[in-house]
Parts: sequence; C-alpha cells; structure tokens
Amino acid sequence: MGEIQVGDKVIRFDRSLTKIAYSAVPVGDAERCGCLYCLNFAAQRSSAYPSDFISLLQKIGIDPDKEGEVYEVGPDGDRRIYGGWFYFAGEVAKAGERNSTFANLEFWFVDATRLPKPAGDFGDKVAAVEFITGLPWVLSDQPEP
Repeated sequence: MGEIQVGDKVIRFDRSLTKIAYSAVPVGDAERCGCLYCLNFAAQRSSAYPSDFISLLQKIGIDPDKEGEVYEVGPDGDRRIYGGWFYFAGEVAKAGERNSTFANLEFWFVDATRLPKPAGDFGDKVAAVEFITGLPWVLSDQPEP
C-alpha cells in the first residue's frame, strides 16, 4: 500500500486495486446520470481538473473520467458550482484540518463509509477524494430558472 501526504493530510492507497476497480466501471457519474447539469460538467471535464489534480488522481490509481458522483450546487456569478468525489481503495490516515487547492478546484479526503456504495469493488477499505469547483455553462440548452 502506498502512502502520500497532501498538505496536512495523509492517505494510504492501493493503486493496483483502485485501477482494477475503475476498469470495471463503464462511465463516470455525469454520463450515468445524464441530466443537463451533469452533461454540462462532462462536456468540459477535460478542463475542469487542473493538471496537478489529475496527476494526484492517477498516482492513486483513479481514472479522472469516472467520478463516483457529480452534483451541481447552483450558480455563482457566471459559473455553476459543482461538487463530487472519486473513490479509491485505501484510507485516510490523517484527515488534517485544511482543504487543498489546485487552481480553482478545492479538494479533501474522506472515509467513504458515509457515501453511497461505489460502482466498482474497491475492497474493504474505501476512501474518496471529494472536490468542489466552478465551471461556466457551455451547452446550448439552458437549465430552467
């Protein structure tokens, strides 16, 4: 099991088991849901995550195209606020007190026992990387006010 420190947090992770679990998940939550808000997120997923965040996910074994959950919180000026999480096989060894940020994305690690059951089999110890970010509306279809 690998271990990394991010800010004041420490996580332990099983990269191999995480990669195997993601290989069994066909699509991320945004595509699985298919609502207008999730489709807006999916349309710009490639630019939603800063490269440092993608590198962190990949180091843990997480497929950055397969969120376990994505949700829209509401508008904030010309952006929509989105949150979500990625599951991984492992645990939060030290939760820390401060969230981490890369560009406009804020994230933290949690024990996944309080989250819905993941689509893949991540083993007995499952944790998650939760995030929140703001994205513009890029679809031609507009959400209802």
